[in-house]
Amino acid sequence: MTVAPGSVRIPDVLKIKAGLIPDRVAHDDTRRVLTIGQWDREADEVGGGLAKAGLKPGERVFLPINNDNAVEMAIATLGVMRAGGIAVPVNTRLSETEIRDYAALIEPRFAITNVPDKLKGLGLEQVWTVDDMPRAIEALPDQSQFTAQSDALIMGTSGTTGKIKGVVCTHADMTQRMNPEGFDKHLNGTAHALPFTGAGGMQGECLLPLGNGHASYTLPKFDPAPFMKMVEEKKATTVYLVPSMLRLILDHPDSATTDWRHVRTIMTGTAPLPHDSVVRALKLWPHVKMRNTYGMSEGGIGGGTQTHEQLLKPGCVGPMPPHMQLRDEAGNVITEKNVVGEICGKQPNPRRYWRDDEASAKGWVGGWTKSGDLGYIDEDGDLIMAGRSKELIIRGGYNISPIEIETVLHDHPAVRDAAVVGVDHEVLGEDVAAAVSLMTGAQATPEELIAFCRTRLADNKVPRTLVILPELPINQNAKVLKRELKPLLQDAAARRVKA
Repeated sequence: MTVAPGSVRIPDVLKIKAGLIPDRVAHDDTRRVLTIGQWDREADEVGGGLAKAGLKPGERVFLPINNDNAVEMAIATLGVMRAGGIAVPVNTRLSETEIRDYAALIEPRFAITNVPDKLKGLGLEQVWTVDDMPRAIEALPDQSQFTAQSDALIMGTSGTTGKIKGVVCTHADMTQRMNPEGFDKHLNGTAHALPFTGAGGMQGECLLPLGNGHASYTLPKFDPAPFMKMVEEKKATTVYLVPSMLRLILDHPDSATTDWRHVRTIMTGTAPLPHDSVVRALKLWPHVKMRNTYGMSEGGIGGGTQTHEQLLKPGCVGPMPPHMQLRDEAGNVITEKNVVGEICGKQPNPRRYWRDDEASAKGWVGGWTKSGDLGYIDEDGDLIMAGRSKELIIRGGYNISPIEIETVLHDHPAVRDAAVVGVDHEVLGEDVAAAVSLMTGAQATPEELIAFCRTRLADNKVPRTLVILPELPINQNAKVLKRELKPLLQDAAARRVKA
């Protein structure tokens, strides 16, 4: 009997794989190795334990578990699903106030965590630590009562602005990208440091590897030297690095001597990829295929570069796939080349925001997901990213993409990270401001960096205000938190005008 993708639940895929390749490594967080067979058995135990504790189908379980216990996060997530519940990964870096607000929205009944102090005062019925998860395999519910259309996950998202919302994913949504009965015979595995509490880590590195029985090697906290060592020792065939991580590895003195001969693919995404990082990576690892990807937390779909030529284009994320399109502010599809519009994606199982019908109606229209990301199609038919719609700077009536300016700043040899935002201006409406951090040991002044931009950019795109910081604020997926930078840059712009 052939099982079609999208027709089964995530724990069903695990059960099938456990029957085919039980001894294959599923997860390795450098502290504990978990095989597919062990994952399946422990998910049954925890699922039964949660059901015995009273969890009903459709009830939510909070999972604030950082990657110090990535293996336990994988077990807890599938355990919740085996009980018929909805798993809710929670960023452990959130403040207690943010966690309280999110709990008020989600209304979880139980929690499993490795940061129990952050859950005090939530009024949950029961909180277990990862070391004492409830286990009662004899109480495991009959799995045939659950359907692929039921809710599997609620992923917290606020992008880089706004209050946290919950994006709901069904089992069919996730398993449509899995081959339930197939598996890779070559022992492939991906090394990464993405938190399992985020969409990229949970979906891309915790769950989706089930599709081919791939191993997931998780470094609890990113650091260049340990990460390179993990890749070398585990002989990972794929490496996933967000752009800031890639840059730190390229800058590390051991990058040229670490043995990455077994690595075949380097994947990157979640943030703009600096052009100089691409050039340096291809020179350092000429045997590796590098791919810059784009995906939507709300949409669960995306694309990626397929050729070196695409990879070398700043902001390029590959050809525009048939399930994506650009739309203008009125919702009309844009077919012209080099016209910026909002990226939208079509998927068989559209997502929604938990208990927010108004936001869901705005975010998902006619089965199309509105990403909030801007882009345009170039002459080659490739999608070029142009930033977030809320981040677009309108200066004197002209639209300015922050990514274009950030790309130029990243080209300066002294710059490690850069972020550009619009600040209020009495005459122009908005003006361009930038914050950068410098490479270790490098020196540069704001005036030098602004002068560098003048050699590469039209005058109206050059930052009038630029500040140098020890480091830029980032979220758990290494995206720069521009909302935290804007007040600082607004103050700096005001001081510059007064001076």
